[in-house]
Amino acid sequence: METAQGIAFSDLRGVDIFTGLPDDALGMIAKLCTLRTYKAGEYPAVQGKTTDQLLVMNNGKVAVEAWIDVPRYSHTLTIATLTRGRVCAWSALVPPHVLTASIKCLENTQMIAIKDSDLQKLFVGRPQMEAVVMRNLAGVISSRLRDNHTQLMRLCGEILKEGIKHKG
Repeated sequence: METAQGIAFSDLRGVDIFTGLPDDALGMIAKLCTLRTYKAGEYPAVQGKTTDQLLVMNNGKVAVEAWIDVPRYSHTLTIATLTRGRVCAWSALVPPHVLTASIKCLENTQMIAIKDSDLQKLFVGRPQMEAVVMRNLAGVISSRLRDNHTQLMRLCGEILKEGIKHKG
C-alpha cells in the first residue's frame, strides 16, 4: 500500500546510500519519497523483474533472497537480512534496472520508495550529491556481492556433503 504523504529528512539520516549528504540534500530527497507498507510474506521486489523504484527500509525486517536454479537442484538462498536504514531494490539506479534478488518481508514492513527518474532529475546540476550517492551505492553492491559469495560457498559445501554421503 502506498501513502502519498512525504517523509521528514530526518527519516533519511542513517540510510546507507545517503551517508555523508547534508541535511539540505536529504530534505530535497525527502520531497521525492513515498511510504509503502507491506505485510509479512509479501515480496516488494522480485528477482528478474525490472524496477524504477529504489526502496529504503523504514521499519520492519526483510530477507534478500536469490533463486538458484541449476540442473537437478533448485534453492532459495537468503543473502542478507535488512532493517531500518538499509537500501534494497538498488537495481532501480543501475541500467538495465533488473533486480538481482528478491525482497521478502519477514514481518510487517514500511519502506520509503523513490523513483529513479525523480532522483536523476534532482542530480542534474548537483554532481556532488550524485557522486556521494553513487559511491555509497557501490559500497552497498560490494557488500551484497560479498554476502552472496559467502552464502553460495555455504550452499556449495552443503551440496558437496550431500553428494559425498550418497556416494559413500
